[in-house]
Amino acid sequence: MHTCEHLRQLFIYNDWANRRLITTLEEQECPRAREILVHLLITQQEYLERLDGKDSTDLNFWPALSIEECSELSDRTSERYSEILTSNDESSLDRIAGYKTSEGLAYQNTFREILTHVLIHSSIHRGNIILKLRESGIDPPKIDYIIFLREKSTPVD
Repeated sequence: MHTCEHLRQLFIYNDWANRRLITTLEEQECPRAREILVHLLITQQEYLERLDGKDSTDLNFWPALSIEECSELSDRTSERYSEILTSNDESSLDRIAGYKTSEGLAYQNTFREILTHVLIHSSIHRGNIILKLRESGIDPPKIDYIIFLREKSTPVD
């Protein structure tokens, strides 16, 4: 499997895992978990902007959003990442994106590096969300990658 196809698969998983957390937070309120989810989703959105070379200076990565707004944001970003990975090929992943961080510092990274970062950053924060749900007495959804793969496949006899 090529990197582009692998990233497509991982972004499908990313959306699946985010959706499971959103569903849980729609059913049971956990303010700190929602705050972390907002950060995760805003960061996913901002890296789309960075892929377009836009400036992130002074961006608030921790705005107050409702769970409904989180769901809408998740839909938009997931669709956009899907478009990027469907309309590009292996060589496109080596393109350089220049951007500025929230501190105003200029950086350049390849699309491959940024897309990989988005996935890892999201995974880290989903772990934080799971912890906050457990600390609040809420049974978190199972969002492991292997569970995603199992749900997509047919069991072997």
